[in-house]
Amino acid sequence: MNNQTIPELTATLKRVAQQYSEEFGVTYNGDWFLLKLQEELGEMTQKYLIMTNRTRRKPESEELARAALAEEIADTFGYILLLAEHLDIDVEKAVLGKWLKYLNAAKEI
Repeated sequence: MNNQTIPELTATLKRVAQQYSEEFGVTYNGDWFLLKLQEELGEMTQKYLIMTNRTRRKPESEELARAALAEEIADTFGYILLLAEHLDIDVEKAVLGKWLKYLNAAKEI
């Protein structure tokens, strides 16, 4: 991520999305981001199933299958960040509040 913070990465992704919007005439709204996220999640699932030999389609090679899966994970992650930004949700704060609270709870036991 070139040592970018999550807000910096999100701003960079937003610039890329704006270029996409201008090129293809896409109007961004919450529905569009959510539907794109669902699409990318489906593609990520497909690449995972191919990589793990659970489809009729066999991977060309493990390296290519992993690279294809990595691209779909990147797309999914990118759209999560863009949806959160569109809805004015601080992802970093949400992750800290939701996930990292369990670290403290585990220490108290």
